[in-house]
Amino acid sequence: FFLGWSGGLGRGRALGVGEVRFTGQVTPDVKLVQYRVDLKRVINRRLVLGVADGTMSADGEVIYKTRDLRVGLFQPEAPQQQNGD
Repeated sequence: FFLGWSGGLGRGRALGVGEVRFTGQVTPDVKLVQYRVDLKRVINRRLVLGVADGTMSADGEVIYKTRDLRVGLFQPEAPQQQNGD
């Protein structure tokens, strides 16, 4: 979301993650789920790329931790022009 909000064009696509740790789970009795994403690096050139760390909490307890989430913005390619003979 931040990449688009800051002026990047295109659709977001997950590119990978360095590390994921699970220490719990979201069950039906959980009242509040929170996500936190801390951007560490944004590249806004020909390629628009964001790198971040993140957590997911259930009722205030961190249950997922991630490092080096990578997301890029991609624009659809223009249709190729055919030479009419």
